[in-house]
Amino acid sequence: MRLWHHGNRMFRLELHELLFVYAGLCLVIILLASVLHNVRRNSRERHAHRTLVKCHLCAFEFRDETGADLPMCPCCGTPVNRDPVSRL
Repeated sequence: MRLWHHGNRMFRLELHELLFVYAGLCLVIILLASVLHNVRRNSRERHAHRTLVKCHLCAFEFRDETGADLPMCPCCGTPVNRDPVSRL
């Protein structure tokens, strides 16, 4: 039962209500921390895979930060298209 006091603007919470509010706040904090962690991790992974190139001839994956349209594969020496590398 909630009773408003006129002087100090406080209200009463019974023990089970207080535990429910405490548990809810803890779950919300954990959920927000998890979402923030996943957003930051996905951003870092996207940034890391931006320069990743895969050769279609020998299937060698390498990083090319030169920005060339057709980088050369260091393994077999063929020019490689900059197609996005799929990550499952």
